[in-house]
Amino acid sequence: MNALWRKTPAPEELIEQAALRRQIYRVQATCFLDPPDEELLAFLGENYPHLLDGEENTVTEEGLKALRVDFTNLFLLSSPPYEAALMDESGHLNSKATDRVTDFYRATGFNPGLGSGGSRHSGLLAMDHISAELEFLSHLAGREEVAWQEGNRELAVQSLNHTAQFMDAHYLRWMPLLMVSSEEDAETGFYRALAKWTREFTLADRKHIDGILKAI
Repeated sequence: MNALWRKTPAPEELIEQAALRRQIYRVQATCFLDPPDEELLAFLGENYPHLLDGEENTVTEEGLKALRVDFTNLFLLSSPPYEAALMDESGHLNSKATDRVTDFYRATGFNPGLGSGGSRHSGLLAMDHISAELEFLSHLAGREEVAWQEGNRELAVQSLNHTAQFMDAHYLRWMPLLMVSSEEDAETGFYRALAKWTREFTLADRKHIDGILKAI
């Protein structure tokens, strides 16, 4: 993605970029929700092969077991991937930090328990889980995509501003820390690559959003 636009981007380009961001955040949300199965790994291998570089044995039973063990150690036993766990002084889930996240969701018309795959998060302990926050970023990118398709510049700009605000107030305050530790502690190449990609993509996207807002 080009964060430094030299001219006003064409509508088709804005739609394409929003669609790409929607899909990537959705894929990342899926990867952090549960360990991957064979179907997801096949999809990732075809569309995001960098996540599986050097992981030829991932789809074997032994490889799938290694991914399940790594997921459990990284995100269930070691560092619970909830914003409140890292940002609230108490370290407790469903704290004031969680409330601030869900308040942001509601203020922008997003219900993580309904629609757009949100119901798949019903098993989470709190809605400031990294998967739910990524689903929210995907939702905002999707709303921006539709707005550009319909020529609704005001809604598209609003969606971009909401994305930037959420990243600055919430997601980027804790996600990079979690991803650095996950990349260091991961035993599989898949989770090392996922952590690196998740961190680097969002940091680049934040600059990309500033570039769009200045250009339009």
